[in-house]
Amino acid sequence: MKKLSVAIASVLFSGAAFAQSYQSISNLEYLNVESEDNVAVDSIYYFAPKQVLGPLDQFEYINKESNIFGRISDNDYATGYNVGGEYFADQFLVGASYSVVDPDDFDSADQYTLSLGYLVSDNFLLKAERVDPEHGDETYFFSGRYDHALNSTDYVGFEVRIDDEFDHRELNGKYFKDLKQGNYLTVEAQYINRDDADNYWQLGSNYYFNKMTSVFVNFDDEDFYNFGAKYFIDTNFAVSAGYGSNWDESSYDQWFLKATAQF
Repeated sequence: MKKLSVAIASVLFSGAAFAQSYQSISNLEYLNVESEDNVAVDSIYYFAPKQVLGPLDQFEYINKESNIFGRISDNDYATGYNVGGEYFADQFLVGASYSVVDPDDFDSADQYTLSLGYLVSDNFLLKAERVDPEHGDETYFFSGRYDHALNSTDYVGFEVRIDDEFDHRELNGKYFKDLKQGNYLTVEAQYINRDDADNYWQLGSNYYFNKMTSVFVNFDDEDFYNFGAKYFIDTNFAVSAGYGSNWDESSYDQWFLKATAQF
């Protein structure tokens, strides 16, 4: 009996030791697009720890933790700011954000967003958003986000989002797969159908050699693509780098370098 108790305790302790979770994620990114510099800093803080799904940058498809976030970006033409947050009270969600773009040669323009949501279940979230831009009409969006567990580790998730006049129809999807032996795969897709613009789609994927090292590739309907790699130096700090271009415009170059801190 004593040996059995020790074995159970050992298993429980081993599982706890490897259950990595985080409450804050911050990024510092440098982006060079056709020799023009862009710098951005962003951060999000969750009021409760979020457990990873294996890879250190993969979490549950539907966030259920209250949070606050912020972002500052700057390039040769403008500076942008964005702050906001989400608050979960039992099954109800209340969110708000404010963003402003301050161009060097024009007047600034801001935008307010308010959202209300209801968590029907742990894997189904309904949300309504009111987007109010300074130089435009307010728009209401309605969305449903759902994920389906394929087994104890894998899932497929979907989000459908439309506006109040049904002019904007959007479908997002994600597939997460534990390939076993420490390897993982994600596939993400987006399709947007709009009455006042051409249809648009994009597709991306990450392959994880282990929980700390991955490569990625993305491409879209407008012939843009990018690829790169991400590496966690330890459980708190990661670096990533990548290159992007366009199939039809070989002279278009885009480079980026990002540093990430997670605690």
